[in-house]
Amino acid sequence: MDLLQLEHFLAVAEEGTFTRAAERVGRTQPAISQSIKKLEDELGMPLFARDLHEVSLTEAGKALVEYARRMVRARDDAMRMLGSLKHLSAGTLNIAAHESAAVYLLPAALRHYLRKFPDIKVGIYRSRLADIPRQVVDREMHVGFVKEPPPFKELTCIPVHADEMVLVASPGHPLARRHGVTIKDLEGEPFVLHRLCSTTEQKILRLFAEHNTRCRIVAEVRSFENIKQLVEEDVGLAIVPNVTVKQEIAAGTLVQVKLAELRIPRQTFMIYRDQGQHSDAARELINVVRSFNWETAGGPRVRPIRKRA
Repeated sequence: MDLLQLEHFLAVAEEGTFTRAAERVGRTQPAISQSIKKLEDELGMPLFARDLHEVSLTEAGKALVEYARRMVRARDDAMRMLGSLKHLSAGTLNIAAHESAAVYLLPAALRHYLRKFPDIKVGIYRSRLADIPRQVVDREMHVGFVKEPPPFKELTCIPVHADEMVLVASPGHPLARRHGVTIKDLEGEPFVLHRLCSTTEQKILRLFAEHNTRCRIVAEVRSFENIKQLVEEDVGLAIVPNVTVKQEIAAGTLVQVKLAELRIPRQTFMIYRDQGQHSDAARELINVVRSFNWETAGGPRVRPIRKRA
């Protein structure tokens, strides 16, 4: 018993004759008769009582009608859903990202994406950097954003954003009015660090250690938003990714202090599976991110693809 046989069965049951049923499904009357006969043989019982003019359902036929309708309706619903996914009028997209990408980088690209595909449901999950590659490999996430290329051959890795670490202070801090600040000038100054961003913290502490300068840590917090609040309140200085403080520096609520020895580049990479089928929703996001101009948060700009060997 297949769905085509059930569709033919319903056509006969609802039209009352094989001739009208054949016209309804676009087949010949002998083809419909053969399809119904095959279905009856498979079930081992007649579905129609035939007379000279009309056909009527047997008890078995009456019992089958509602089940057949449900099955054909389920097929039609499935085809409509698949059609919606193909045309991006439905579907989900799961993204794993580190904090600065999730909070400060992706919103502009996603705004552009959702203008084109407003019916896609997007989930952004802030994950530990060490977990993101495995989540993408295991298909828990469609796309990931990390700070270093992962050692997985299954993943394609594309650099999408280049950034740098900057030293920031409140506008009222004495160093905010100075031009030529060195690491030695920071001896004893209070600093706020990101508790959960261990790699960044290690790079900052290494910078101080290389210049035999003590980094006086007065607070460790869980997000860059917390860091910015404490720096604005003059609790301490902080070294953070530039992308996290661009708006505050432009608004004047924070001041970037030029630090001669501070050269810590910071990149963001997009990763996704090399093999297997991507959903259309994921494929379109990949295309948007690959061509996105992060500096203007707008128009397309072609970027080279970097694939893991």
